[in-house]
Amino acid sequence: MQKFQLDWDIECDFDLYGVGSHVGSHRLGWELNRIFDWELSFDRMIKDNFIVLRFINIDDDLDIALILNRVPDGILASGAASFDYLLRVRDGLNSDLNIIKKIRSSNLVTLVTSIVPENSGALEELFELD
Repeated sequence: MQKFQLDWDIECDFDLYGVGSHVGSHRLGWELNRIFDWELSFDRMIKDNFIVLRFINIDDDLDIALILNRVPDGILASGAASFDYLLRVRDGLNSDLNIIKKIRSSNLVTLVTSIVPENSGALEELFELD
């Protein structure tokens, strides 16, 4: 009897960035609002501990979420444990917004880099935001 192998290709419709910062989520949200002219505001909590700030602008096709990644009780994305925050951005916006370059210009950010969402360890939680 022939065996079948299921191949699930997960396709993420967003880019993911890891951000290191010494400030709280609301302060970092205000800084990103200032830099990009966004309006990040509290959206929800994931797993009762991890704050999500979000900005959606349908006219400009923007969907941005700043997610607290590290709290005293644990880490949301085990594959990105060295980052304080995750920044989830609709796919394809990096070239338009120059995200990494602009965020690095902030004095509140110590590190920012691109992360492969599938390797983050929090893919289910990231899809939950859709």
